[in-house]
Amino acid sequence: MPCQPITNALTIDVEDYFQVSALAPYIPRDQWHLRECRVEANVERILLMLEEQQTRATFFTLGWIAERYPHLVRCIVDAGHELASHGYGHQRASDLNEADFSADVGRAKKLLEDLSGQQVRGYRAPSFSIGEANLWAFDCLQRPVIATVRVSIRFAMITTVCPARHASPIG
Repeated sequence: MPCQPITNALTIDVEDYFQVSALAPYIPRDQWHLRECRVEANVERILLMLEEQQTRATFFTLGWIAERYPHLVRCIVDAGHELASHGYGHQRASDLNEADFSADVGRAKKLLEDLSGQQVRGYRAPSFSIGEANLWAFDCLQRPVIATVRVSIRFAMITTVCPARHASPIG
């Protein structure tokens, strides 16, 4: 399957500060709802900056965030940006088995599509956690429920979008 052209060269992860993998030992997932969220103000600020520059981006959005702030999803889409998935709960793909990974990606995709009214075709694994040890994740992303998803793969400092098993260097 040939690579699809890149929709946007600028990408943004829509997650809150306490959801990053580096803070997982200090902020348990079951306490996320107790934290002050900064994502609303930050996304609004980013949307304003992008509008001023007449620039479009792909927003890789967590399902957890979309569920709590559905208006953010609509603001992103209404401003003409691409909505993509960052999974539901920012769980590293390398920490999940195939069934749990498929469930996480499928849940996020359905939620984002229901909120936006658009097909979600992009996915970025939290902490770029798809590698040699879990290439099965690409097979999961090709399954019928998720098959329209293309994967954002980090190659050195370059992000390329391609549904193929392996990234190729750009330029």
